[in-house]
Amino acid sequence: MSHTHRRDGHGRRRGGPDQARGRPRGVWGAALALACAAALTACGPDGGDADAAGAASDASTSPAATPTGTGTPAEPAPSSPPPTSAAPSASAKPGGIARCETDGLALSLVANGQEMNSKYFDLRLTNTGSEPCDLLGHPGVSLLDAGGKRVGEPATRSQDGTGDGGAVRLRPGQAAHATVKTAGEGVTDGRCWPEAATLLVYPPGSRQTVTTADLAGLKVCGDSFQVGPVGDRAP
Repeated sequence: MSHTHRRDGHGRRRGGPDQARGRPRGVWGAALALACAAALTACGPDGGDADAAGAASDASTSPAATPTGTGTPAEPAPSSPPPTSAAPSASAKPGGIARCETDGLALSLVANGQEMNSKYFDLRLTNTGSEPCDLLGHPGVSLLDAGGKRVGEPATRSQDGTGDGGAVRLRPGQAAHATVKTAGEGVTDGRCWPEAATLLVYPPGSRQTVTTADLAGLKVCGDSFQVGPVGDRAP
């Protein structure tokens, strides 16, 4: 009996240290299990930290959103002004010489005979200035009565005369010539315009006029009133 008791007692003495050593292993094992579970939770595909990391990665690769500040927006850059065109010249200058202006021209009209049922007159524009000037083209010609009202219609253009369409250069004292033509009174059965008092002329290229009261017997008949281009000599 006593032998058995010693064996049981010996067994209890051996079991005590085993249990003493086993308790720490149980505590550390539980702690390790909890740590591993926490680690798995943090690193798992469904973990909150993983989601946060993914969101951070997405934010770093996404384009930055435009801020919607409440401050005053920047003024737009001003557009360039449209280009400006060059200003037109004040007057034509054929051949590099200034066009003859009305304040440097004198007007006269000279009868130049009758031919083939037509009467001809030499319209002269004389340079009264101190410098050469040019004339180019047809003058504008009208007749006025004593009250300044136009008689009939302005002269139509023709190619009669010595002008060839080129510029005529006038030195001081020289004249340009243009042919004025109308029908003879005898071939029109007397169908003529009322007698005029003034010849009014726009020199070629000008908006100003020159006049003369000496009509040299001009009387327009048959509604035929024509003027040719300026030339450098009388027809």
